[in-house]
Amino acid sequence: MLADVQRGLARLYDLDLQVSVEDFLCDETEAQALGGVEATRRGEVLFVVNEAEGPRVALYVAEKAWRRREVDWWGPEEAFTATCLGVEGVSHFVYLAFRADHEGTVSELELELQAEVDKWALGLLGPGTEPQSLLSGQGAAWVRARDRSRQLRARLYADAAFLDAPESVRGARYRAATRLAARYTEALERQFVDRGAWHALSGELRRFYRLGGHQKMDRAG
Repeated sequence: MLADVQRGLARLYDLDLQVSVEDFLCDETEAQALGGVEATRRGEVLFVVNEAEGPRVALYVAEKAWRRREVDWWGPEEAFTATCLGVEGVSHFVYLAFRADHEGTVSELELELQAEVDKWALGLLGPGTEPQSLLSGQGAAWVRARDRSRQLRARLYADAAFLDAPESVRGARYRAATRLAARYTEALERQFVDRGAWHALSGELRRFYRLGGHQKMDRAG
């Protein structure tokens, strides 16, 4: 599933990355050595460790996510959670690699915000959609896409559950990313999805992906 997610993000954002997420995966033992038991409890962690020869990157994703054959946005809670873990981990990896290729810096809030937007975008425009019907902006596929967008936003943002307390640094960051993504995707839904403007939506998503941190926050907010 993880390689499929990377390919989906590359298509969605028109990316040309020379690295594969599968080459940077680490297992439970390695994850605990890098981040303790807390790392595996979270289910998904991107590690960036500064070493003498340069930064070392490793991605831990819980087995229930990377062993899945395909994403499942519409299944029961267990399948949905596994999909979100997998997409979030790959999103972090791909975005970090993209910014490194362009010699840009990235904050943790920026990573989390982009991941939340990526979940909605892939769930709406990724595998399982009907691109030709969607691009025509009409017909039953368009109606299904509008319904899918609303369902995704509810499941991803309105029903979001958090591991960290709201007063903690992590808890505040995750909640801020979720609020910003909810606001941004609702605006995208009104401006593009409800009108069937799929080419314009694709262009906006690609522009957003390439914004710097402060610009991204302002655009989402």
